[in-house]
Amino acid sequence: MKPLTAIASVVFALGLAGCGDTPSATEPPTSLSMTDWKAMPTDQKYTRETLERLKEGDPNLQTAEGWEVFQKTVVVPARKKDLPNVKAR
Repeated sequence: MKPLTAIASVVFALGLAGCGDTPSATEPPTSLSMTDWKAMPTDQKYTRETLERLKEGDPNLQTAEGWEVFQKTVVVPARKKDLPNVKAR
């Protein structure tokens, strides 16, 4: 076997074996408390993922009615305060 072929074979085998660090498992985002949500930076506070985490953290927000009331009484006023020049979609 030629030296270059042998080296290529070893490198290929190592690549298939997946030598190196094992990828760390990313933890799923945890639920979010109202206090934590209020303290978040504005650019993260209103993302869909963040609001879903907030919903998971409070059983009252898990019903359609509870979520709608929360949106009208908390999220919309907070968003108007945090982002006064941004129109709602």
